Amino acid sequence: MVLSRPDILRYIAERKLRFEPEINVDLQVDQVSIDLHLGPKFTTFKDPPKYLTSVQVDHSLWDSGDLWNHIQADSFVLLPGNFVLAQTLEKVTLPPDLAGLVEGRSSWGRMGVSVHITAPKIDPGFDGTITLEMANFGLLPVTLIAKKHTPAQLILLQVSTPLATSELYGTGQDDAFQGQTSPLPTKIKS
Repeated sequence: MVLSRPDILRYIAERKLRFEPEINVDLQVDQVSIDLHLGPKFTTFKDPPKYLTSVQVDHSLWDSGDLWNHIQADSFVLLPGNFVLAQTLEKVTLPPDLAGLVEGRSSWGRMGVSVHITAPKIDPGFDGTITLEMANFGLLPVTLIAKKHTPAQLILLQVSTPLATSELYGTGQDDAFQGQTSPLPTKIKS
């Protein structure tokens, strides 16, 4: 079941669903979603060294300083055909009976900007900022403005049976995104 505005407001009022900084419910909570602001951290791929012909998705990829540019900025220009890892400004904490889906907003899609390429699911128990996998499929550069733009929306789903504390996201050793403060994971399943 997708939560509607009255249910979202109730979860927030009861402090079961939390945001840091707190959201403006009048401006950010829509009929069945919550608009999320863009944070000031952007991570891009560096131009790879000539000897690097491919990469393998494992922990060493995230630790390689040779592959990533980390940018802290008020804005970032996303050029056509380019990709950036960004984050929501808001840290989101989900209770045991809610899961989330992060989706792009249609106004951004109409400009050719994808907000997530894959992995829209946010598990019960998640506590952190949400990484946005942004790509520009359009013809024009798009300026992303941190703390102002709301390119993403969070849709909340009630799970059929709330998870036990031991089953929540963040309790497993491979839960790489719990408490994240950077667009790159601290650990990842191979």
